[in-house]
Amino acid sequence: AYEERRAKCGIPQDITFKTQQTLALEMLQALHQDGHLPFRWLTCDEAFGRDTVFLDQAGKIVCYFAEVPKDTHLWLVRPKTAVPEPKSKQGRKPKLLQLVEGEMKAQTVTEIAAGLPVTSWSRHTIKEGRKGPIVADFAVLRVVAVRNQLPGPDVWLILRRDITDGELKFFLSNAPLDTPLATFVWLSGMRWPVETCFEHSKQEIGL
Repeated sequence: AYEERRAKCGIPQDITFKTQQTLALEMLQALHQDGHLPFRWLTCDEAFGRDTVFLDQAGKIVCYFAEVPKDTHLWLVRPKTAVPEPKSKQGRKPKLLQLVEGEMKAQTVTEIAAGLPVTSWSRHTIKEGRKGPIVADFAVLRVVAVRNQLPGPDVWLILRRDITDGELKFFLSNAPLDTPLATFVWLSGMRWPVETCFEHSKQEIGL
């Protein structure tokens, strides 16, 4: 249906569909291999943060700080896994790891937030806004990510709570263990100025 339009735009015939995550990962890998633009952090929204394949691939190149949905599941403590014993001597023996019976199920980030004591939170200034400092409450803890219903990598869970309406935002990061909270606070406010630059640039060139 769009063949004529694609021809007018000069889009090559061999171009195929790619998801945003695939395109972003290709650009990230190209930048890394080129080496002319040094970078350490990747920030992204829920569309990328919910894609665990994207996070794992990006995490091989860069430290990510990814916003994740409220239904994201994590473990506070790494659960035990094992290959189950066969139920009978006949048939194939199980080969895949499973959670050991009785282990805690993964919790949503919302459930984790609800269980945090008051002492886990601290107030920080994210950045200066047009109407003054932008301030929020933060909590940070180490958690275990879920991969195919099994425990995956150890990551940081960063929680940001609005001090006016209590709205919660959740982020995951593969940053090193010695990463200070101040770095996560700074990163939580960096997507907005980048997106603003995109908006202003599009206006300047008439898009």
